Amino acid sequence: MAHQVIRNALVYFSPTGATKTIAKSIAQGLAINPREFDQTLPADREKRIALEEAEFILLAFPVYGGRLPSLAKDVFTQLPRGRRPAAAVVVFGNVGPGDALLELYDLCAARDFEIKAAGAFVGEHSYSSVLGRNRPNDADKERARVFGVGIRQTLFGNSVIGRELLTRAQSPSWKPSEPSQARSFMLKPRSCEVCRFCIQSCPVGAFVGGDPKRIDQDKCIGCAACIKLCPHKARTFGDEEFMDDVALMVANHSEAKQPLVFLPPNLPEYLG
Repeated sequence: MAHQVIRNALVYFSPTGATKTIAKSIAQGLAINPREFDQTLPADREKRIALEEAEFILLAFPVYGGRLPSLAKDVFTQLPRGRRPAAAVVVFGNVGPGDALLELYDLCAARDFEIKAAGAFVGEHSYSSVLGRNRPNDADKERARVFGVGIRQTLFGNSVIGRELLTRAQSPSWKPSEPSQARSFMLKPRSCEVCRFCIQSCPVGAFVGGDPKRIDQDKCIGCAACIKLCPHKARTFGDEEFMDDVALMVANHSEAKQPLVFLPPNLPEYLG
């Protein structure tokens, strides 16, 4: 069904910032000042996400090992059910979106959202500065903005995205090639200034007792925000076998990937 949308909401989880950048670039194309619901930190996820009736919602999450972060389901429990236009977006580290976009579609459908658009964009990989280096770049942000323009056009029509269309985002031969979650994010004591920025940036509160040297491995989701965002470069991956896996991943996925976007076929100028 068509919607008279006058507001839109951005709901995103973005430990290292790439997903937030893409979401905000899409919002520029929507040309409607959004209400932002940043779900990155534990305190953010304690707040209720209050949506207005028929308000458009853009949901954006990073991809970890071809899947959504496990806490994406917790975010959805904060969302009211009911028919409303929505867009599903994932950001992957130049390897591939895997099953993540399909997972996000299913979470939206379970809330009775009408999926008007979907997309998979590229960001710098959490475990490597080589894969997707410095992405999203200006071209990625412009592609996201144009995607937002396309989404805006869908809000005036009845078209929605079918789940089968999103299988294009997953190669038939796709298999998870990400290394298993790093179990040892090492601190380099001589570099650490004990600024505790890593603790403040952790999306799951995995540091024990406010100590940058102690991580609860059962809580850690392997997002590597504590490594990527450390202002003193005082953290690193501490498992040689893990880094061997990362090197293999880099060797197999170094070619720059491009975003995938899905809009109704009556908007071919936006499909790219």
